[in-house]
Amino acid sequence: MKKGQFSRDWSLLKLARTWEPRDIGGEVIERVLREGAPEAVMDILHVIRDIGFEDGEKAKERMPPFMQPAEILESTLLVAGVQMEREEEGSGEDGLVITVHLDETGLFDYPFTMAEPAAAYVAGFVQAVAGAATVSRSGNFLLIHF
Repeated sequence: MKKGQFSRDWSLLKLARTWEPRDIGGEVIERVLREGAPEAVMDILHVIRDIGFEDGEKAKERMPPFMQPAEILESTLLVAGVQMEREEEGSGEDGLVITVHLDETGLFDYPFTMAEPAAAYVAGFVQAVAGAATVSRSGNFLLIHF
């Protein structure tokens, strides 16, 4: 039995109401990170770090010259809704430590639920904004030492 125009239109309307397009990029990257060859994993993390670096350079260019790297980084993290803590271990910017929580909320709007891509992105961002700062990882936290 051949469907009529009304039946086709009704089916399309039902499909349109329930259709949920999605970006599968994050899912693909997560699968490769979990199941891929070590070389592929390193390549992906390197690309994500480069993207973080490029974004950090853009952020630094938009900020006034009097802003310190730590202020730029803190401002960006706050605006992005990233949970973090600031700890002063000395005077001025020397001895400052920013702890970034790598939870599963999607750091910087990336669709990842894994901490590795977020850590790579933040490391690249920090390198661009504050080249002298060091980034280390402790579990689900990134420690940024100025």
